[in-house]
Amino acid sequence: MILYMTWFSERGRELVARITELSLSVSYGFWQSRYGGHPAVSKIQIRERGNRSLPDFLEEAFAQQFPVIFIGALGIAVRAIAPLIRHKTVDSPVLVLDEAGQFVIPVLSGHLGGANELAQQIAESLHSAAVVTTATDVNGLFAVDVFARKNGLRVCNPEAIRHVSGKLLQGEIIVMAVDPACMSPEEMAELQPPKEVKLISWNEAQAEHAVDVWITKKEPQEDRKTLVLAPKTAVLGMGCRKNKSYNEIKQMIKTMVDSREIDLDDIYALASVDVKEKEPGLQELAQHLRVPFVVFSAGELKKVPGDFTASAFVAQTVGVDNVCERAAVAAADGGSLLIHKQAMDGVTIAVAKREKIVLQFV
Repeated sequence: MILYMTWFSERGRELVARITELSLSVSYGFWQSRYGGHPAVSKIQIRERGNRSLPDFLEEAFAQQFPVIFIGALGIAVRAIAPLIRHKTVDSPVLVLDEAGQFVIPVLSGHLGGANELAQQIAESLHSAAVVTTATDVNGLFAVDVFARKNGLRVCNPEAIRHVSGKLLQGEIIVMAVDPACMSPEEMAELQPPKEVKLISWNEAQAEHAVDVWITKKEPQEDRKTLVLAPKTAVLGMGCRKNKSYNEIKQMIKTMVDSREIDLDDIYALASVDVKEKEPGLQELAQHLRVPFVVFSAGELKKVPGDFTASAFVAQTVGVDNVCERAAVAAADGGSLLIHKQAMDGVTIAVAKREKIVLQFV
């Protein structure tokens, strides 16, 4: 994970060194695959301000939507980030730690960006206190935006989050309905929602007309108070030459977005072969897209059925005849291959569609 960190004293620098050794992560989607695989593991990488001005440093971090950690006074952080704040769906998660490491304060993007999650992990590791102030967390209630992030659901109308949270804070139960195209009634019956969430079937929702949260692939409703969550379905299978830079890899993604072959908002996960697990460019891309990066062994990829673009060179190099197509289908749990292998300047990409979704209440 890449963290943008700035400090203002030698004591602050020492605290940064301690954070560098931690194991931190933000959950951007559950996934399961019949073909195995595992989430890629990455070490903490600190991007320091150095001689750059604080505004330039922060502008770069916010452009990437990467976490920003200040070691110092809360007031300095608030004034510094104020000109960069746009919307909760795109703002960088921002945290502030005092120089003694006694308090970890998530300031911005606590839920969708994962600042609260990072604060709690850092506080636990440093034996300090996480100062979390978001109302649902303080009251121990279900947070619908955290639920969306952890389940890989796109928030179609984020302005409705406050209506859902408002009902919960008033002690009311919210009603959530799931489109059968996303999850069968049998699968729904196995879910264990918290006591403040009433989960109903699509047919019940049509009759009741009192739904607070829709989970559906259909177009958002006109009612602005009903929060619409859409499952992200596109899985990007990727391969690249060793040490391919993030900017080079991102250029291919941009080309496909510009040509409308893929939609950034619909990307659920990035997948590759395990020998690419530590590729910095792929790791950085997954963090920028805020999606899981999952990898499979060559043996696991060989077991994925389908008509794939074979390459003798790839087979000799990594032990399987195709990486991007097989990895996309594997991470989509056997979903259909939408875009076959495309290659550009040492980067390959394929896209598969995730047919079924996995929901968890945690």
